[in-house]
Amino acid sequence: MRGPAHAARIVLFKIGEPLARGGQVTYEFMALVGDVIRCIPKAILSPSVIIERFFSLIISAWFLVGITSFATGAALALQFGQGMSRFGGKLYVPNIVAFAIIRALGPVFACLMVAARSGGGVAAELGSMKVTQQIDALKALGANPTEKLVAPIVIALFIGMPFLTFIADVAGITGGLLAATGSLGIAPSLYLQKTVESVHMSDLVISLGKTSVFGATIGLISCFIGMRTTTGTSGIGIATTSAIVAANIFVLVADLLVTKIIWMLQ
Repeated sequence: MRGPAHAARIVLFKIGEPLARGGQVTYEFMALVGDVIRCIPKAILSPSVIIERFFSLIISAWFLVGITSFATGAALALQFGQGMSRFGGKLYVPNIVAFAIIRALGPVFACLMVAARSGGGVAAELGSMKVTQQIDALKALGANPTEKLVAPIVIALFIGMPFLTFIADVAGITGGLLAATGSLGIAPSLYLQKTVESVHMSDLVISLGKTSVFGATIGLISCFIGMRTTTGTSGIGIATTSAIVAANIFVLVADLLVTKIIWMLQ
């Protein structure tokens, strides 16, 4: 008969195995981060690759980011406008929309759209290269896959995310403006005046700055998962889904932490 000692070993194994696996994955991810940092100076010497990635990951996503933020801004204006009109406070709608879009929703939605569209595409691309042994071929030729593949993606997302965030901010405020003027009867000039009064330069700096870090991390997560793809087409699908989910969770949790830190410092 198996005694308590055997049961204890089973429990420890069940607990220890996922912890050890998580520690190994964390170690490998941090090793990739360090490798990317070392490769950035060399990758910058090939700007054509970075520009190509900038267009494929950033420029091609501007419409998706813009329409998402536009609809969000319009919905915010309508929801808050209907609720606050009961208390005579609809003139505060421009302030609320501008603050919400620039401080939180604009950066978050821009990063979520990029994580879903570009992050998933990167994971699928690198996963396909891993399955077809193209990454192994690069290593055999003496090339560093991190320098040739990962670093340009990370640099492009780091540089490009503030651009998409600015589009998201402008589109969100524009959506709120059109909704407020069309449905709430707020004059466009008054809406813009209230918006300018409620937005500070520090808000813009935080909004644009944090998305650079988020963008680089989205690239790192997507590349890391893509390069760990297992053999077969199903592995590529799993890697793509995993990259999208992991990047989205990171964006939401990181934004919560940044918001908390900013709130504590103010």
